[in-house]
Amino acid sequence: MSVPKVDIQLDIGENYYEPTEFVDAAAYAEELGFRTAWLGDHFVPWFHSGRRSAFVWSVLGVALERTSKIKLGPLVTTPIGARYHPAIIAQASATLNNMYPGRLLLGVGTGEALNERPFWHDRWPEWEERIARLTEGITLIKRLWKTKDPFSFNGKFFPSKFYHLYTKPKNKIPIYFSAIGRRAAYYAGLHADNLVTISPRNTIEKLQREILPEFERGCREAGKRRGGIVIHMDFSLDTPSALVKNSWRTLGWMLKDSWSIENPVAVEKAGRKVGIEDVKKAVHFCKSWRAVIKIIDDYIAVGANAIVLITEADKKKIRDVAHNVLNVL
Repeated sequence: MSVPKVDIQLDIGENYYEPTEFVDAAAYAEELGFRTAWLGDHFVPWFHSGRRSAFVWSVLGVALERTSKIKLGPLVTTPIGARYHPAIIAQASATLNNMYPGRLLLGVGTGEALNERPFWHDRWPEWEERIARLTEGITLIKRLWKTKDPFSFNGKFFPSKFYHLYTKPKNKIPIYFSAIGRRAAYYAGLHADNLVTISPRNTIEKLQREILPEFERGCREAGKRRGGIVIHMDFSLDTPSALVKNSWRTLGWMLKDSWSIENPVAVEKAGRKVGIEDVKKAVHFCKSWRAVIKIIDDYIAVGANAIVLITEADKKKIRDVAHNVLNVL
């Protein structure tokens, strides 16, 4: 099957495993030939019975030390002023880049209520405020990375008379901007280096009609060429009914506006409401690995540079993707 070269990346997870298992997974992915792997950045898991949620910035440091080539990063961190002030993300990422130049990636987004509300006195701002905070935060992060002398920052959300990052990155840290809708895609083009979006929520048609044009518009207005397109692709070799029956605890995120559900207990309960049609909108159901390759081929044809496949820290799943996708392409 003729498929242009593309970076097959892994989402090795955010919760549900012990911290050392993520490190082992990253090392195993590198051993099998993967060039990029992402970890989630959550304070709590998406579902309560997951019962584990490691601090990703600690895991990243150990995983980068354990490996030698693979690029790693958080997908997605939220420098919007709740859990993380953007200056802290600038410092954390610059420190890791300083020690492991060229191997740290930074994924950013507007976040989810279950992770952010506890740090905002149970407040959860509307998307308009969160996107404004995110874009201002990115501006501050970039300035901290680049500016040699102390500076003042007159932002709406993060003003200060004195900012200075004393430990700088050794080289450029690419920023990946998570965007599902067209407005977010525009801001991704305006402020970030790469767009990350999800499939099948964003179909080929929607990507061509709405998402890519807005991303390209943002890039043009920022005076740069179009950045990379990364498709985070959720797929299953099970049937929809089997997924709903066996994995309902993990499916609450598929409901509309799940980003605003307050805590992992509520998200897990919401999984009971997820039906066959819901999962069909959120997951590619494939009868074979050849069908998975065909979907990847379709996204590459419209401009995707990288495809992220979810394996969590499960070595069997990582091995299956290596054998049936990475080694095929």
